[in-house]
Amino acid sequence: MGRRSRPPGRGSRAERPGRRRDRRGRAERLGRYGWRWRRNPLRRRSDLIEAWLGLLTAVLLCATPLLGWWAGHSVDRALQRVVRTENAQRKLVRAEVLDPPEGGVKVADKVGTADPRRGDLLRWTSRDHKSVYTAPVSPDIEVWRDGRIWLWADRSGELVPPPLDAATATTHAVLAGTTAGSASAGFVFLTRQLLMWRLMRRRLAGWERDWARVGQDWGRAGAGG
Repeated sequence: MGRRSRPPGRGSRAERPGRRRDRRGRAERLGRYGWRWRRNPLRRRSDLIEAWLGLLTAVLLCATPLLGWWAGHSVDRALQRVVRTENAQRKLVRAEVLDPPEGGVKVADKVGTADPRRGDLLRWTSRDHKSVYTAPVSPDIEVWRDGRIWLWADRSGELVPPPLDAATATTHAVLAGTTAGSASAGFVFLTRQLLMWRLMRRRLAGWERDWARVGQDWGRAGAGG
């Protein structure tokens, strides 16, 4: 008697029907999405251009986060230099409140951002203690610490805006990087849409020329349609 053949089990090399269907499905999907890359009678030049355009768009979109990071890093380095420079050049100087004289106030020559139309009459001394200034100062630029008034001034004693802090610089850098990445991605997408629109117009024009050359003869007597 001959030996009976056993059905293929889990360890057998025979392929299951489900696996064959999966492979067939993957092959069909690959053929459906990659037919533009293979030589075939139905592929036109515009189809190949569309395939390359899609690949280039995908690569550029993957590179937009790197561009955003580079832009944000560059802006952060520039702003951090500004932070160090302004903190080195601008210091807080103590100011004293004075009672305005009856005959009016004689404003000093260098008052910076002081607004003579409103504010308290203040007197402050430059960092080198060589110049003393007296002028009405807007409350918007006054800094209160420990019950005293301080003003931001440069080396010569002229009033200046507060220096840029590191947290604000980092925030601006993050916003700049995000804007650069988003803008570059939008530019790539809009450029692709414009090229696809031009490509579709050329494709439709080619179809019209082919139809005009072949002729629409179906339905007419003797045309064989």
